[in-house]
Amino acid sequence: MSGAVYGAMATAAVLGATHAVEPDHVAGISSLTSRYGDSRLSALAGACFSLGHVALVVCWLGVGYLLLGRTSFPAVLDAVGTVGVVVLLGALGIGMAWSGLRSLRRGRDHAAEGTHDHDGAHSHFHVHGRWGHTHAHAQSDHDHGVRTYLRTGLVGALFTLSPPMSMILFASTLFPTHGADVVALSVGAYAVAIVGTMSLVGAGVGTLFGLVSVDARTAGIARTLAGVLIAGVAAWVGLGLF
Repeated sequence: MSGAVYGAMATAAVLGATHAVEPDHVAGISSLTSRYGDSRLSALAGACFSLGHVALVVCWLGVGYLLLGRTSFPAVLDAVGTVGVVVLLGALGIGMAWSGLRSLRRGRDHAAEGTHDHDGAHSHFHVHGRWGHTHAHAQSDHDHGVRTYLRTGLVGALFTLSPPMSMILFASTLFPTHGADVVALSVGAYAVAIVGTMSLVGAGVGTLFGLVSVDARTAGIARTLAGVLIAGVAAWVGLGLF
């Protein structure tokens, strides 16, 4: 391959990596991977998110440029996509914050029960610990199921309701001079960069939550604060519509 082809692939990879770390994407991945507290599982969730995202990017490229020959789209499509991201990201953030608050409330209720039943405190907490461990293990197995990862990929796809204009425009400059093969290689480099970067984001979030979640109370606080922050990102993205 010529230097021009490598240059096109490198440019596409940079576009993919920068696209992957946009605030709304990082917030979306964080909301879906924070529950694991494990870098490998969170990286897998980030990869599933990115695969769904890439699939719709490729659809936009194929339908928008290759089939319709378009390098521009009505502004309403971008607005509709942004509204979808705002609603989805806001819901994820609120759900995450609510989950954290519920964890904190359950922790206070259990602590109060243990205080009032002082004579049976040892047996109460021992039994609760066993059942709590079993429940957590079952929930963990459920969260790591194929359906969960498919849903994560679907969420990633919904984050691409707006046309990926930077890559569409770049592909349009390559096609007349280099042909379909170079465009396909560039799209592949773009996709690999998105998947790799989003997987790293997921791994980082999982590692961070694993470090801060030293106990149930701290984990609840971390999820609550992160949920509020993610909802704030959704509001910030929404303000960009006005």
